[in-house]
Amino acid sequence: MREYKITIDGTTYSVDIGRIVDDKVDVVLDGKTYQVSVETPMRRVSKTPVIKRKHEIMNVAEVPDRTSAPGSVLPGGDVLAPLPGLILKLLVKEEDKVSAGQPVAIMEAMKMENEIESPITGTVQEIVVSEGDTILENAIIMKIGS
Repeated sequence: MREYKITIDGTTYSVDIGRIVDDKVDVVLDGKTYQVSVETPMRRVSKTPVIKRKHEIMNVAEVPDRTSAPGSVLPGGDVLAPLPGLILKLLVKEEDKVSAGQPVAIMEAMKMENEIESPITGTVQEIVVSEGDTILENAIIMKIGS
């Protein structure tokens, strides 16, 4: 037990504080034992800022199949991101003709610039991303049709 000296209205008392179980404490005051209820102190407000970000829900139909290999092409000529990263530059526009192996975008991933190449010869039908977008692995970058 811890012993404390407390003064109430000018009179000093010797108080022993016993075990605290839930909100009950055994207190010995001048040789007599009391069971006292204790209020828990109010919690302090954290000074650490909380960052709240907007959570975007993606359309399930637009999410690529995660079982496909990174950087692969889905049926129809979809060009996928080989790694998560940042789109630095788009080298083509919609309706441009491209050949297989031609660079169509430059992406920064793991502090390296990567050229993303067209997997097929065809026409750029739709560009899904913009320069400056951060994308995940297997995200669709653009759609190329025959």
